Amino acid sequence: MKDVYKILVPTDFTSVAETALNHAIKIAGIMEGEIVLLHVVDRDSKIDEARDQVDPIAEKVSKEYNIPTVGKVVSGNIFDDIDKVADYEGARLIIMGTHGRRGLQHVTGSHAMKVVTSSTIPFIVVQDRVLPEQYKNIVFPIDFKAETKQKISLTASMAQKFGAKVHIFADADDDKFDAQKISNNVAYTKKFFSKAGIDYVVEKADPKGGDFVKQIIRYSASINADFITVLNLNYRSINAFLKQSEEELITNEAQIPVLMVNPSNDFIRKSPLFGQYQTLSI
Repeated sequence: MKDVYKILVPTDFTSVAETALNHAIKIAGIMEGEIVLLHVVDRDSKIDEARDQVDPIAEKVSKEYNIPTVGKVVSGNIFDDIDKVADYEGARLIIMGTHGRRGLQHVTGSHAMKVVTSSTIPFIVVQDRVLPEQYKNIVFPIDFKAETKQKISLTASMAQKFGAKVHIFADADDDKFDAQKISNNVAYTKKFFSKAGIDYVVEKADPKGGDFVKQIIRYSASINADFITVLNLNYRSINAFLKQSEEELITNEAQIPVLMVNPSNDFIRKSPLFGQYQTLSI
């Protein structure tokens, strides 16, 4: 039986939710996948009304883009149910809109961040920015953590599928020990991408340029990046990499979509979008 590539798109029927759906349409088209359009209501009495909104959108996508799309309405809490529905549907990717600094789905606070950053399924967080005709540039930040090198296969596969160039953006650190770790990670990543045939370039953060997250955003905006990839991210350890600026990155003013991933190795291996280079030896 064919492993269908499913994308889950939570929607609140706003313009940013439509942007998330448009990204799903583009990626599903590349992957020959399917879309599940999810709306969560807070009580059972609202389910029928919500279906009257969700189903026509799903039918329109199926008809206009020839991408199998179904609507799904569940009663509960959006933060509790997204991962549950994604797991039940066998989704390989979640694409969700954020309303800027007001927070995901009009809800602010650590609970929203926890859902995104602790998800075992890759999460693309988007804003209202208009979609490009083609995904061309992916920014891949590198810091001192060894975990970065364990999941560069995700970025390699993404770049290969989209025909995109990867911009390795390395942190600058005054600590000589951490600086050496960063240098080692960059060298490993360059070797990995070269062997995989991935087009890439290396840029370095300004040692005097301030916070790394702010520099990531500025650099990404300067090259009109289509994605910023943040790998091995989870709510318990997020501060080590993003220095307590996780929401600033996700809701960046340049409105660049952010791919956040903390999947298991088994998930990576089975995913047609993220697993191609999992066993590539260096």
